[in-house]
Order: sequence, then C-alpha cells, then structure tokens
Amino acid sequence: MKNLIRARIGGLTRSVVRFPATAVFLLAAAVLTSAAVATDVSLNRWILTCAVGAAACAAGQAAYERFFEGVSRRVLLMICGIAVAALFYLSVRAVSDNSAELLVRPAVTLFALFIAFVWAGVIKSRVGFDESFMAAFKALFQAAFFSGILFLGCAAILAAIDLLIVPVDEDAYMHTANIVFIIVAPVILLSLIPVYPGRAALASDEGTSDAQRADIEKRAACPRFLEVLLSYIIIPLIAVFTAVLLIYILLNIGGGFWTDNLLEPLLISYTIAGITATLLAARLNNRFALLFRRIFPKALIPIALFQVTASVLHMMDTGVTYGRYYVILYGVFAVLSGVFLIFLPLRKSGVIALLLVVLSAVSLIPPADAFTVSRTSQVHTLEQTLVRNGMLSGGVVTPKGDIPEADRTKIIDAVRNLAETDELDAVPWLPDGFNGWDDEAFNKVFGFHMYEMPQLPYPGKTGETSQELTVDGMTYRLTAEDSPGGQTLIILDEAGREMFRYDTAE
Repeated sequence: MKNLIRARIGGLTRSVVRFPATAVFLLAAAVLTSAAVATDVSLNRWILTCAVGAAACAAGQAAYERFFEGVSRRVLLMICGIAVAALFYLSVRAVSDNSAELLVRPAVTLFALFIAFVWAGVIKSRVGFDESFMAAFKALFQAAFFSGILFLGCAAILAAIDLLIVPVDEDAYMHTANIVFIIVAPVILLSLIPVYPGRAALASDEGTSDAQRADIEKRAACPRFLEVLLSYIIIPLIAVFTAVLLIYILLNIGGGFWTDNLLEPLLISYTIAGITATLLAARLNNRFALLFRRIFPKALIPIALFQVTASVLHMMDTGVTYGRYYVILYGVFAVLSGVFLIFLPLRKSGVIALLLVVLSAVSLIPPADAFTVSRTSQVHTLEQTLVRNGMLSGGVVTPKGDIPEADRTKIIDAVRNLAETDELDAVPWLPDGFNGWDDEAFNKVFGFHMYEMPQLPYPGKTGETSQELTVDGMTYRLTAEDSPGGQTLIILDEAGREMFRYDTAE
C-alpha cells in the first residue's frame, strides 16, 4: 500500500512538473472559485479564462513534446497558451452574465482545445490519433470516477463532523468540490496521458524506448469492459438510431422534413457520439465493430447532408441563429468526416481532429463567429420584416397588429433570439432598456402580444369573489372560494354549469 500510494503521488507530481503552466491556471481558477463562493461575487469570466488557459497550455505542452526541444521553446509555447487565454477573455469581457454566449463560447473553446491536446502529441507519429483518443477517453473517465469517489468521501466526512462534533459551514462542501474537481481531477487526467514519441522519433522509432512503447500500448488498449460496452450496447444502439433517422428522412423527404427541422437539436450530439464510437472501436475486430466502422460513415453522410440542406433553406427564411449556425457547421464537419472515414484508414483520422479544431476556431473568431453572424442576421431579418409591413421608417417603429401571422412569428422569433443572447442593444430603434421577454413592453412597441393568450381578469379586489369574463364571444363567470391554505378558482358557463375547478393550495 505504501509503494502504491507513493507511485500514485509520484504520478501526480510528475504531471504537475510536466504541465506547469496548466497547473498554475488550475490553481488560479480554484482560488477565484473559492473567492466567488465566499463573497457571492460573479467571477465567471476570470474562472473560464483560467480554464481556457489551462487547456491551451496543455495543448501547447503536447505540441512541444512532439516537435520541439529546449527550455526557450517550451516557454514560448506557454506564452502562446497565455495569449489564447487573454484573447478569450477579451471575447467575453463585455458579454452579459445572462447571455447564452457566456455558456456556448467557453464550451466550444474548451472542446476544441481538448481535441487539439489529444491530437497534437501524435501528429505525424507512428501512434495513431485513434490510440491517443482512446488513451484520453479512458483518462477522462478514470479521472471523473476517482474524483467523484474522493468528493463523496470528503462530503461524508464533513457531514459526519457536522452531525457528531461541530457545525460545518455549508460552503465547506463547495470549497471541497472546488479543490477536487478543479485541481485534483485535471491533474489525475494529465497524469494518465502517456508521453508520445517526440522529435527524435519523427523520422524513425529510434527515439522511443521499450518502456515508452509499452506505456503507450497499455494506455491505448481497449479494456474488456469498454469493448463489451461498445460492441454489444453502444454500437447497436447507434445503429438502430441511425436507421430511425434514415427512415424518418425517407418518409418525410417530400414535405415535412424541410420545414420541421426536428433533427437540428440531435445532429451535433448524434455526430459526436457516432464518430466517438467509431474512433474507440478502431482496434476492435468483432463483427459488430467491423460492420459499424464500414457502414456508419456511409449512413452519416446523407443524414448530415440532408439536415444541412434543410437548415440552410430554413435559415434563408428566418435568418441565422447561433444554434442553427452550429448545426450547419457541425453538419459540414459530419459530411467531411464521413468522407474521411470511408477513404482514409483510422490511423490517419487525425485529419478529423484538425477539421474539428479549424471549424470550431471559425465559429469563435469575429467577424465570422456564430454570435456576430447571428446578431447581424437577426437584426436584418427583424428590420426587413418591419419595413415590409410599413412598421419601420426613419428609425421609428409604428405599432401595427394587423399583419400576416407569418410575419408576426418572424418578429417574435427575432426579438427572442436577440434577447437570448442579450443583444437587443444592437437594435438602435428599440427603446432603451427594452425587455425582450416582457409581453406588455413588446405589445407597446409592435402592436401585438408575444404570447397569444386571453388576458383573464382574475378577481383580486378586496371582497370581490366573482367576476364575468368574455372569451371568443362567450360569457363565463370566474368564482373564487376560500379553501384551506388558499382559494379554489371555479369557472362556470352561461348556464351556470361548472367547467373548471383549481385549488391554488394544491
């Protein structure tokens, strides 16, 4: 046990020495998170910037180990990682805490940097990207498992102290989670990533020792449990799901498919899940894995191609949203990945990682990034619709309720999309402080309601327990009766028959 503990601690220590800049960023993120918990001050941008810096420096270290030697070049790559973090902060410093951009932008950035980290160490190497991906996948789940167990154990100890000895501040659980998941978990992950052949092995395997080869093979090997899980559960499920999608497309290709866009929310997750399963099953030789690797890329191409076409057609009518931008972008990624998986051996699948990193970078860097394109498109769609209906002239909006339903929907959707990304300020002719979710404010500006529901005059005045209301030409009576803990609301028709009863206490 002593030797085992010493070996584990030694592995964690070596990972800190191997990724020093990453460790510093993780420590800074933990300190900022601790300060945010203690003071209730939002430090999200700084915390996310540290996370991006940690991932960028890890990718830089992987590239250094593969292509470079010398302290100066290592420091230069660390500086590049710091620069990436600085650029990320500049991209989100003015973003509202309520904007979807503050969730999407860091998520895409971290995902792309993780893929770059996995790929950089095996570029032009005898070790395939599929092997590096398997090693990183295993490391990710092992780190999550060990960290989860560690946190549960620490939480149990804190609960026992709180119950049996002295009261424990509730923030102690948050501080514990902070240390475990922001410092310990990433360090465990990094300690499980092998050192791949470096610069000396670019032309041959001379620079790779037997111990290093053995460690890489061990890390990249598929465990029996994962092999069974992939071959007999995940792959069959993805295959059946693929068949369902193809059947749906064939049955609706003549009409509904081009307008419903039901596949849009599924396309990105389906693509990532399918390609992930393909890479993990790259070295499996059972029948399920072989058939899946042969058939899935061919099925992926038409699914992604049809959906991208449908999304583009829909976009031409309603404008670009950041969600549809990513659906189209990753749909293009899916089509190209399917082509690469068909014609290139899986050992050359690093081109998929390169493609993913490049497309992710395109979606993040202005002026072609998802949110700039979305904002420009939605403002243009909104203005175009208002002008077409004679509601916008000289920078002034004239409320008008009698416009076609399709144009109402376009206006409502455009305002909602801009409100979701907190970019209504980009529309100069809207009132200052306009709330895109306020139905009355919307009605005041545009002349119709966002939510087409009858405004029921609920009784609320002192002593008033009954009131008439008219809906679609029919007169009803709304009655409120006292009940234990609240009131019971009753709606009666013109003949006095009870139609509806609702106990507010329930």
